[in-house]
Amino acid sequence: MNNFKEIMEQFQKPFQILLYALTLSTSGATSAFHILQRIQSKQSLHWRSFTETLCQLEPFLEGNEQKLSLKPLFYLFPVMVRRNLLSFLHLACSHVPKDCLHQLISQLRENLDTDLWIQKLIDTLEQDLESGSCYLKSNSPSNKFQDQLTNICQKLNGNSEYSSDVEKRLGWYCNQQNDKSSEGAEVSLTLPQNCKKRKNAVKDASLLKNDEQNRAKRIKLAEDVVCLEPIIVHENQDATANLENVKLIHMQNKMGIVEEEQKVLKAEKNVELPEHVKASISTLRDIFEADADKLETPEELNILNECDPCQLEKLCLLLQLPELSEHQLPLACNKIISLSSDLSCSNAIVLAQNLFLTRVLSLTEPASRFLTAAITLFCKKYPRPTCSALVGPLLQSPDIGNVQVELICRITEDCLEPDHLAMIFRHVLTIRWSEEILSVAHILLERKVELTSELFELFIQKLSQQAGRFNNSVKYAKMVLATLTKYPTYITRVHKKSLSHVLTLQTTFLKKSIQAALKHINI
Repeated sequence: MNNFKEIMEQFQKPFQILLYALTLSTSGATSAFHILQRIQSKQSLHWRSFTETLCQLEPFLEGNEQKLSLKPLFYLFPVMVRRNLLSFLHLACSHVPKDCLHQLISQLRENLDTDLWIQKLIDTLEQDLESGSCYLKSNSPSNKFQDQLTNICQKLNGNSEYSSDVEKRLGWYCNQQNDKSSEGAEVSLTLPQNCKKRKNAVKDASLLKNDEQNRAKRIKLAEDVVCLEPIIVHENQDATANLENVKLIHMQNKMGIVEEEQKVLKAEKNVELPEHVKASISTLRDIFEADADKLETPEELNILNECDPCQLEKLCLLLQLPELSEHQLPLACNKIISLSSDLSCSNAIVLAQNLFLTRVLSLTEPASRFLTAAITLFCKKYPRPTCSALVGPLLQSPDIGNVQVELICRITEDCLEPDHLAMIFRHVLTIRWSEEILSVAHILLERKVELTSELFELFIQKLSQQAGRFNNSVKYAKMVLATLTKYPTYITRVHKKSLSHVLTLQTTFLKKSIQAALKHINI
């Protein structure tokens, strides 16, 4: 089972959605947590089957000699997904039965990961079971990490000329050393100073209520777990750890995830909002939650243009845009598209992801008129960012359903220009086809998407390759018929031969219609 999609298929559909969210970036735990809240409001989840699947033993190659052993399926995930999964379970621990968590922790303890951050996250989950505290419990692997961190801080301390500079850069470490004398063997890690500042900014702005503050702290802890990872990777690693890291990187490269992880880590590292942006957070929340007749495109919203994409991602989290109620979405989008100057493409992508992606991924029934109206408004103003931030990820989702397809088709028919249609069509050719994807391809052909000769050639090849799989699919037959009626001038003698082969495999009631259309093409 060396394919990530094959691993995903071992889980029930709601959990496939959650796992897919964990692969999107290092902040996947937060996205999955938001999706979980939406799913659980509509249906109950079978956590026992989920944890049992994570714990089931699978063949695993270990060591320089590639020795075959059995380890929990959890370890077949890439390292970023493993970290995100444990961070997600920490955020969602109140939703997961304790015996399920205990079973997972026991299995992971028996096959302990060499990644120190994963060890720390396992400690955190264990602490959640014992007392619900967010402080991390110390054990021998944790002590190893603590020693490494202490050595780095001491080196930085020794290289500083002024004590004020040390206090500024390592204040969190100095405070930790002062507290150690009264703590004995128990060690409580203090979060980095910049993370404290972010928390204080949220608190001072009075953006979160008491119950929201607890959840925000848990989300911050999950994010900070990833932020500190580079400190460990480059300090005092032995040959075995280096070898294991090479294997993990190789596994991630095969699954196409490591490049995305590096980009996100680089982008999110040391992100700090400007002071004037922090001061405006409360005002911005009021703007997004206000009625249209009270506030119409205030000047304060121009801050969205002043932030770079990483800062805007942080701002969206503080403003809780993914949790904005659906009836407020059209009003919020109307204000965004009415800004005096247009958003950059990258900033529009960030907003589209935060406003729509989580909501649409978790849909189990047709999108409400509020959500549909909001997406339509935003897409008409920013079609390319909407394709990149919403349509693309939906098409790649392993659990795309009729509800999501219906929304994509609505966007395709009402909002997109020819060049954007071609962008989606290229995407369709790169992914595995399913009945749902066929619906999207058919609507693109019906709109007569503009295709180059190279793109049409690729399409005919894929159409021929999939003929056996979809020989009794009406959607596939409609797509073949649309190809013959909408693009007769594109078809060459070679294409006609390929389509004749497709026709011989067809078993649907449209076979005669396809045959008649094929005869009308004169080459």
